[in-house]
Amino acid sequence: MRTQILKAIGGTLTALALTTVPAYASTTATTGSTAEAGAFACGWDPQGAVARYNHCNSNVNVLIRVERTFDRPGYDQCVRPGITLLGYTYDIKYAWYKGLC
Repeated sequence: MRTQILKAIGGTLTALALTTVPAYASTTATTGSTAEAGAFACGWDPQGAVARYNHCNSNVNVLIRVERTFDRPGYDQCVRPGITLLGYTYDIKYAWYKGLC
């Protein structure tokens, strides 16, 4: 009986895993390393020591606003699809989509 229950649960979990797709999977950038771009969230990504902006759309460039720490002025930057390294996370506070460029 216990074996049958475990098999049923295992089958359900396997089916769920095979039908569940991450939201970013269909919007992964086509430039650069696809595997690398898919490993990061779309948009602002401050993981680790380096701040990144992952632009997931594969056919347009966008303008982002980069906010800096320590009351230094921010700046606008046009980014291509894929991952753009912005600098060290201690220097970059946040980055956000502003429009097309």
